[in-house]
Amino acid sequence: MRGVADACFLIDWSRYRRRDLLEKLFNLILIHEETLLQLRSPPAIEYTSSLLASGLLRLYPWSSDDEKQYNKLREEVSLDPRLPSLERPDLLCLVIAHRTGSILLSENLGVLRVTQFHPLYSRVKVWTSLEVLENSVYSGLTDIDSLDEFLEIVREYEEDARHIFNKKRLDTVAKRVSEWLRR
Repeated sequence: MRGVADACFLIDWSRYRRRDLLEKLFNLILIHEETLLQLRSPPAIEYTSSLLASGLLRLYPWSSDDEKQYNKLREEVSLDPRLPSLERPDLLCLVIAHRTGSILLSENLGVLRVTQFHPLYSRVKVWTSLEVLENSVYSGLTDIDSLDEFLEIVREYEEDARHIFNKKRLDTVAKRVSEWLRR
């Protein structure tokens, strides 16, 4: 599986005790150079450096065609009142995910809004850490026997990353995991 990571996602995962799940779930994660420049904390820099050294994380070779697509997307986002303003690196990640058919790993809910309303980007899958944890269960990387075990893993993530998931989204994922456990 291939992904594209934004800075917020990497910052949160750098703090997570089970961050090796990401390395087992994905065989390649792409990153833009400008995303790397957003990383400032020592844990995030160390984690990202280790991913780069292992070969799992690779710099995306940005092209002039990519830049044109970014400029077009930036203009379209700025003209759509349903969409929040997004920083350049977030839109760059969206362009890369679209161009490569990768899953965008992001905690930015504004990016999710773009994929809900923009016809070209509606096919881009965006996973927050919650979906990564969910998919680690489906792939057998996280072995659970009950929904409570899954929710404990989510609580660990929230505690480590200091990132609390939206209750509605968590309920939706918990329902899917429950259905998966009953199969």
